[in-house]
Parts: sequence; C-alpha cells; structure tokens
Amino acid sequence: MLGIPMAVARFNYRFARLPFQLIEDIGATRLDEGAALRLGYERMLIYCDRAAALLLHDESAAMRARDLREQTNPARIALVLEQRQAELREHVKDADEVQLLRGHRAKFMHRHQAFRGETPPRS
Repeated sequence: MLGIPMAVARFNYRFARLPFQLIEDIGATRLDEGAALRLGYERMLIYCDRAAALLLHDESAAMRARDLREQTNPARIALVLEQRQAELREHVKDADEVQLLRGHRAKFMHRHQAFRGETPPRS
C-alpha cells in the first residue's frame, strides 16, 4: 500500500536534491577540502541523505550519505587535530604566563617584605 507513495516521495527527494548536488559539484569542489564552508555544506547533505534514507527507505540516499561521509572524513579529522594542537599551544602559553606572574609576585613579595623590614619566610 505504501509502495507507490514512497516511490513518489523518493523521486521527489532526488529531484529536490539536484540543485544541491549541482552546487556541490560546481561550487563546493572549488573550495579547499578543509574549508569550513565546504565541510558544513557537505555535512548538511549527509544529514539530508540520512533523513531520506531513514524516512523514505531510500538505499541510494543511504549510500550517498555513507560515501560523502567517507570522502570528508580525512578533512574533518585534520581539522579536529589542528584545533586540538591550537588548544594545546594556548594551554602551554597560559602555563608559561602563570609561571611568569608567579615569579613577578615572588619578587614583589620579597621587595615588599624588605621594605617593611620583615625577614622573608624561608622555604
């Protein structure tokens, strides 16, 4: 009973997806593989294809989603690794700044205690 309506819905999805595929083929492929715009656009296509595969029982949409995900995996992994390296550099920079400030504070405390005539505590 649902065979014909589902087939029509699958056809409509494939027809509605044509402009998006054209944009991907012409525009998105000109962008760098790691470009955020390209990765976001391809992720949107993956989500649409997954939804069509689930709701319309469309095997070709499931295969397109799987293929596109496999194609974009290296770029997404590289982007995540770059972000983690940037976070690590920031963390190291912050730790260095904390050490510098601790050194300045220790010098200040030593000078302050000398000014007040106190003996600095022995460590």
